Amino acid sequence: MYSYRSSDEPPERTARPDKGRASLYSEHVSTKDPSWCITLEVWLSALHQLESSPVSPLTRAKLQDSRRICKELLHVLRGTEPGEGRACERSLLAVRALGWTQALSSMFACPGGTFIELMATAPWNLLGKDDPADPRTLHGAGSALIKQAVSWSRLRGCGGRVALQAENPRTLGFYERIGFRRMAPDDGPLALVPRGESDWSPEILRVAQGCPGPEEERAPWLVLDPVPAEDRVLPPAWSTTSAA
Repeated sequence: MYSYRSSDEPPERTARPDKGRASLYSEHVSTKDPSWCITLEVWLSALHQLESSPVSPLTRAKLQDSRRICKELLHVLRGTEPGEGRACERSLLAVRALGWTQALSSMFACPGGTFIELMATAPWNLLGKDDPADPRTLHGAGSALIKQAVSWSRLRGCGGRVALQAENPRTLGFYERIGFRRMAPDDGPLALVPRGESDWSPEILRVAQGCPGPEEERAPWLVLDPVPAEDRVLPPAWSTTSAA
């Protein structure tokens, strides 16, 4: 059994009394549905309001991180930024509870597992115990997204493998605590990360070749692999460090 929390919600008490965890409902939704861009715009507005409120320094830092992620996901869905893979292959997952969308994540079904491109949680879920209470706060939405990524990987015969890039250094220790580790050439990085319109990104190619640069050290590529190495079977065409 695996237990996860979003990178945007490190373990801490909720800002409101725990009166029972609400049911979380996650599903694949259309990347072409404009309502998700509207949702992200609403979140960005809420982030601005929260940043103007008396929140703790830790929460303020998380709000700033969330603003960057929400903006990037919004640009990716609008097609104004390329993102990590091909737009036609991108999936979008939403988590709902308490009548609100609580988290959104763009993901890719890769030959070796599920790749989490971007993961954003609703701003009110970033509030901690010392912040103003919000009745919409529900911790665990990010956990539901990662669990869904694991399940999606298993359904496709990939053993529950999940990959992502930890762009926020503050979350690296958290990811490692829940089982993620730095990706190595033997993991078949090109089977875990989607190819772009013309090729893979230079960053993941360096990881696949076993020579990560300063950018990869700052924002490492991680993999969660529930399958023991001796039992792991990579797709034959993707188990090397080249696209051939």
